Amino acid sequence: MPDAARRPPQSGRGAHGGRVDGGTVAGAAIEKLRPDLAAKLEQGGRVRVATARIGSAAGDLARLANRVRVLSWLLAALTLAAGAAAIALALDRRRAIARLGVGAATAGVAIVVAYTAARAVVLAGVSDPDERAAAAGVWTAFLGDLRTLGWALGGGGIVVAAAADSLIRPVAIEGTPARAWRTVAAEPRSTPRRLARAAALIAAGAIVIAQPLTVVQVAAIVGGVYLVYKGLESALRGVYRPRPEHEPARRRRAPLAAVIVPAALLVAGSAGAFVAAGGAAAPGPAVDACNGAVALCDRPLDQVVLPATHNAMSAPLPGWASAEQDRSIGGQLEDGIRGLLVDTHYADRLPDGRVRTYFGTDAQLRRTAQQDGVSEASIQAALRLRERLGFRGEGERGMYLCHTFCELGATPLADALKDIHDFLATHPSDVVVVINQDYVTPADYVKAVGDAGLVPYAFSGDPATTTLGQMIDSGRRLMLLAENHAGAAPWYRLAYASLTEETPYTFKSARLLTDRADLPASCKANRGPAKAPLFLINHWVSTDPIPRPSDAAKVNAYAPLLARAQECERLRHHLPNLLAVNFYKRGDLFRVVDTLNRTVQAGGLK
Repeated sequence: MPDAARRPPQSGRGAHGGRVDGGTVAGAAIEKLRPDLAAKLEQGGRVRVATARIGSAAGDLARLANRVRVLSWLLAALTLAAGAAAIALALDRRRAIARLGVGAATAGVAIVVAYTAARAVVLAGVSDPDERAAAAGVWTAFLGDLRTLGWALGGGGIVVAAAADSLIRPVAIEGTPARAWRTVAAEPRSTPRRLARAAALIAAGAIVIAQPLTVVQVAAIVGGVYLVYKGLESALRGVYRPRPEHEPARRRRAPLAAVIVPAALLVAGSAGAFVAAGGAAAPGPAVDACNGAVALCDRPLDQVVLPATHNAMSAPLPGWASAEQDRSIGGQLEDGIRGLLVDTHYADRLPDGRVRTYFGTDAQLRRTAQQDGVSEASIQAALRLRERLGFRGEGERGMYLCHTFCELGATPLADALKDIHDFLATHPSDVVVVINQDYVTPADYVKAVGDAGLVPYAFSGDPATTTLGQMIDSGRRLMLLAENHAGAAPWYRLAYASLTEETPYTFKSARLLTDRADLPASCKANRGPAKAPLFLINHWVSTDPIPRPSDAAKVNAYAPLLARAQECERLRHHLPNLLAVNFYKRGDLFRVVDTLNRTVQAGGLK
């Protein structure tokens, strides 16, 4: 399994709550329909590139889906209101109901026709038979529910139109094709219209020649809908008996309710059946990989090594004066990082867009700086810089991910949590651990997690007894730990009270992490009890105030990183579960993690 840890995972073990990730659907469809193609893709290394591209787009789509979901409810309410208003204002209400039904049926048919035509066009662009079969499976997995929705909408509209129309005279549907044909056959008088007509006819002819089966299928759909309409109309007309002419007008209105109520129930029933059947949230077939490897599924979390990043929020993003990682949190997760060490502060966003850290008191500032390993000289320099650059005035307080001073770089906590949410939603076979160096209250942090939609993923079990497979099957695959103050939710727990032990985290030179003679000192106990189920190895060089990628390249190289991990495991009698580094792309972090996990499988580490 060379470089397996370097590749982003390609499949999922299960989908929590019926929510399916695009990558899982694609991977499962390819494996199900064309296992030989799946094997070729994995051997050729092309899956990694495709997954990286799909993952970032899927995150954008996940964010868009949240907005569209709200908009869909608003549009549905407006549609019902508009329909009710049309019926109330119409001179002939039954005719208005019939026309609304025809409109719904037309929309449903248009969805089905568009789905069929688009599918044909997309598959026509795939020449390889194997790839075409896989693409067809992916298309159906992603968009098959759209066709179902079209049929439900069309069927409901037909029932409404037929029920209402059977009580009056039929709508002259048969005349519509004749009128359309006369329009097409007639030669326009103006030259531009003649040219437009000629181009349209040529395009239509080309489609018929290139996709004859698709054209036949579309024609069959339209014809079938027409036959269903006429059949329902005939049946309903046969059972309807008009009321006598001498009956009072108020009694003649009774059939209106008899049409609206059953039709509404039928439409609601169709929609309910569609949603109950799973709709767009139908789970995909389960597969067996956990964090990218089948072998990890049966191991508890304390027997798995995860690649992690120190100050994961410190990335080359707008507003950051310096960075300690190569990509944003979302990018790190896509690249294979599964452990995130972050710092959360209160800060004020000023009118000019700058962010100013809120420390409360000077004592709190110094406690924070001491915990972060920041020197007194750096504190004074940062404070002077804050004044000179105009970090003054009133601002809007919020929570940000910063390394001591948000003036030097800040990412809104909500944005980072959204990145984590999007990753988990699009990678349902992965487990992620977050250790938060917290300077915000547990209640505020827990609320932010809830606002990001992460609570359904939060894990509150025992990492020593719960396997990765069990975490993934339950959907509880995000472990959220706090350094200072936990609580406000059962899943937000203290990292170093009982769950995590660690090594020191301040090393001023690369030699302290690479020379054999210095390794024992680098592995000595720091925070956390010796019997904690998780073991964090802090593996980076602290060069205050500017981190150096060149140091990371030295200490993250395969031989020194593996040597230190194995030495710390020997001295601490614990597998390193979180291997945290700076500039994770420098060196061989993922290859070392892969080696350690394979060593556990072989029985080399306990």
